[in-house]
Amino acid sequence: MAFSPFTRRHVVNMLGGVSLAGLAGQAQAQVAGGDKNITFIVPFSAGSGPDTIGRLAAQYLQQKWKQTIIVDNRVGASGNIGTSAVARATPDGTTMLVTANTLVMNVSLFKNVPYDPVANFAPVAGLVYSVFACAVHKSLGVNTFAELVELAKKKPNEINFGSPGPGSPHHIALELFNQKSKSQLRHVPYRQLAGAMQGLAGGHIGGMFMPALQAVSLSKAGDVKVLAVSGDKRISLAPDVPTMTEGGVSGIDIDNWWAILAPAGTPADVVAKYNADLNAMLAEPEIRAKLDAQALQVIGGGPDRLKDIIARDVKRWAEVIKAAGITPE
Repeated sequence: MAFSPFTRRHVVNMLGGVSLAGLAGQAQAQVAGGDKNITFIVPFSAGSGPDTIGRLAAQYLQQKWKQTIIVDNRVGASGNIGTSAVARATPDGTTMLVTANTLVMNVSLFKNVPYDPVANFAPVAGLVYSVFACAVHKSLGVNTFAELVELAKKKPNEINFGSPGPGSPHHIALELFNQKSKSQLRHVPYRQLAGAMQGLAGGHIGGMFMPALQAVSLSKAGDVKVLAVSGDKRISLAPDVPTMTEGGVSGIDIDNWWAILAPAGTPADVVAKYNADLNAMLAEPEIRAKLDAQALQVIGGGPDRLKDIIARDVKRWAEVIKAAGITPE
């Protein structure tokens, strides 16, 4: 997928007003490479979710360590170009990857992926994640998630659900719905996320699976209704919206997550330093409040937590993608 869970306006608003000058604290020892610059490679465009979180982390660590950190947007091939560059980089902590869960999806979507998400990287820290929501246009005539399931069973492959393109998380969420609900929504791919959202807002498609923030924002005009959210609990951004499990279908657990990784072989003490200071950033009350307001939930924890998430998601998305026969084109 071309991962961009929030529009540029959303991510700028998400971080608006956060003053990092008072958050980083006193300068500490440089983490790697002596006086060398550090590069954060983001394999997605400027203004995307990973880019914004990456720049937040870069600014925080730069102020904390007094070491220059450059954010390099190396886009292309659904993130594979920038990701493979980090996989080949010198493992000394001076070249890091700020990425999304496309890292684990792409290996099942593309025939020749130039990296192994497990063997070629050292997990450093999970940053944040966003659950998905199911949103429908009012013209579809359903008011609950259970009603959508019932309608999809009555009219297999007749209800159009959009996505930013084949193999996107939005598309994978749709196929996961089909598998878990034993029904059949029809996939309508758009070239970009903006087009799919406009299609839903205008009633040109019946619904869409998307990050919760976008779904809630789109529903404010009144023509789009958020039926349910994924995950095991309701979200503070929309406390009245039930989970999909509450709506009668369990197992539709899809999200977007963003994380930082290093090339495999990076020294353990360098990984530990990054992890400790990134967790300190995520614990800052001002940053947490901004993330909470945008339905972004902190992952945090040690490198092993991210390692487990990657191993879990490689397996589970491979199963969904294979069962649905999803290809990126």
